[in-house]
Amino acid sequence: MENKYDKFGHRLALSVSVSVFLVYTLLLYAPLKLYIENKDVLWFNFDATLTVALIISAVALVVFTLICTIPKRFIHAGLCCLVFALALGLFIQGNFLNIDYGSGVFDGSEIAWKDYTTYGAINSAVWAACLAMPFAFYMVFRKEWRKILMFSSLGLVLVQMVILSSLVVQNSNNLNKITYEVTRSGIYELSEEDNTIVFVLNSFDEEYLSQIKEDFPNYEELLSGFTEYDNALSTGSGTAVALPSILTGEVYTKETSYQTYLNNIWEDNTVYSLLNKNGVDTRIFAQTEYFGADAKDDIENIVDYMDNYGAYTSMTKTIYKYAAYTYSPHYLKPYFWLDADTISSYKSKNAYTLNDAKFYSDYVRAGGFSYTDGYNNAVRIYNLDGARSPYTLTKSTIKSINGTSLNEQIYGCFNCLFSMLDDLKSNGVYENATIIITADVGNKEFNQHPLLLIKESGKSEGYETNSAPLSLFDFAPTLLSPLSENYTEYGSGKTFFDFENDATRTRYFYLNTGENADTRIEQYSTRGNADDTEKMRLLDSFYSSTEITDYRLGTSRTFTMDATANMYCVEGFLSTTGWRTPLAGPQAQMVIPIASIPGDAEDIHAYFEIHSISTPSDCIIYANGRQVYSGTINKAAISEGLNFTIPSSLIGNDNTVTLSFRFTDIDDSEMDLELNKRSKTVSFKSFKMYTQ
Repeated sequence: MENKYDKFGHRLALSVSVSVFLVYTLLLYAPLKLYIENKDVLWFNFDATLTVALIISAVALVVFTLICTIPKRFIHAGLCCLVFALALGLFIQGNFLNIDYGSGVFDGSEIAWKDYTTYGAINSAVWAACLAMPFAFYMVFRKEWRKILMFSSLGLVLVQMVILSSLVVQNSNNLNKITYEVTRSGIYELSEEDNTIVFVLNSFDEEYLSQIKEDFPNYEELLSGFTEYDNALSTGSGTAVALPSILTGEVYTKETSYQTYLNNIWEDNTVYSLLNKNGVDTRIFAQTEYFGADAKDDIENIVDYMDNYGAYTSMTKTIYKYAAYTYSPHYLKPYFWLDADTISSYKSKNAYTLNDAKFYSDYVRAGGFSYTDGYNNAVRIYNLDGARSPYTLTKSTIKSINGTSLNEQIYGCFNCLFSMLDDLKSNGVYENATIIITADVGNKEFNQHPLLLIKESGKSEGYETNSAPLSLFDFAPTLLSPLSENYTEYGSGKTFFDFENDATRTRYFYLNTGENADTRIEQYSTRGNADDTEKMRLLDSFYSSTEITDYRLGTSRTFTMDATANMYCVEGFLSTTGWRTPLAGPQAQMVIPIASIPGDAEDIHAYFEIHSISTPSDCIIYANGRQVYSGTINKAAISEGLNFTIPSSLIGNDNTVTLSFRFTDIDDSEMDLELNKRSKTVSFKSFKMYTQ
């Protein structure tokens, strides 16, 4: 007579239970948890990882279930015990048994496996126990072993689901990283027929043009056909506010996260989608951080490396090799060791970066611009360093490792531009081209008064000055106006050519400002000249969240435009520039309330990601009054970040950590100055605190 447990339904129930335990642990929970914990290192995003993991898990679940269900009696029982044993070993290894090998994962350095013999023996013994346990249940608890395996499997799956759900919720704001990037594709390629060429120089004030006129006495000949608009107002300051709003006409007012804002302004029905529909080959060369995911649909040189099937293959190999490394026994780990090349293997080697010296040297190496009849109309927008510090550009447009000066930087930048203009002239495409030389922001007062030089198509002689009240919110409509009547729906709805020299208009400007926990964007209006800040009237202020939330260990908080870390800053932190927050003066302080600290945690590890160094300095850090770090913060520290350990014993019952940064090379007398007049030291990008 057939045992009732040999019936298909009973076999299926047990097989599904243990298979779910194994598949969920290794193929779903492991890669997703590891992704969240290492999202700053991995190049692909969470949604892609989740999609692949779900597909692989579904297929594996069917396979394991069939393998365990089809056989009967002892073979069925043995297979179910083996699957449960493997799942249990993986669960314990991944969550409790792993140790810090010191280095080797994600950094390319070899691990000294021979130094871990004792640990290897203990690890092997635990695995042996896991493998033996379900078979022992089968032998000793013959009537109950099925229930033990089924309920244990489902219970441990539930535990992992709770953990994973909590991690997803805690990190929901920064899981889906950017996987698209601006490449150098076609950077010096133009149309033989019709071109719009735009140079957006960083921090180039209108006032700096007087230096160009002094350095290049024949500047009118070099800029033949151009009009100097000396009353232009930028859209805002700094670059994180200004550049996207210049390109699209849409400004950031902190209503959403900064990345959500970027995604929204680059969605369908942008100026560039209309240019694309009209057959214009559009390429924008600026840092990837200023674009949204949909920009790749209309900007020819922006690519998403997740669009390629090979990227998913590379991603799958990477995340599952890391899962295998993390969840396998000690003596199998060397077979799944990861090197640095594996992690970044699919990233483009052709990404555009701000580097004026390289931009010019590559242009010269390419033999100048190339011209094609592959398209009739081309738009090229180049964002360059311009007059932004630190100053490293020489007059010959090469980089000096010892630094230069503002005047040399300005000269070197225009030396590059004049060479390109001569190229256009000698190849007969200059007259038909529309050329705009402008800046994202100025570099005085509110940084509101940028350079603006325009050569209209059809002009190639003379040099004029015009004081029409222009705004860089006019840029997007100007770009679109030759091709579509819908240009009025973008930016200001007006073009650069809609205003007379003596016109009066109301213009708007958005200033990113604040300090410490106070981060805001101020909206101004003016009917005065662009260089007159006294005529600018404050209309509104848009704040980052002022509510201080408890910090959850293991989460990353940023000092970027979203300012999720700035809420803890109480002294010495300037306003975020968009991608970093500089510290200024001899002292800075953060007060961080921690949501919860594990009772068995001896130490809390702190990591601050450094963006840049303005003034190298010896630094001492105190946590709740006790020194926890002493060292020199210089350019060498940028790659390593700022790392230190806080003993849990220093933290009181309120779970609050006060971090005090003391820069000993900065004179204490600077504390009497306003914050924005103190010496800048280090700029932070993010911080993270965690326990082992």
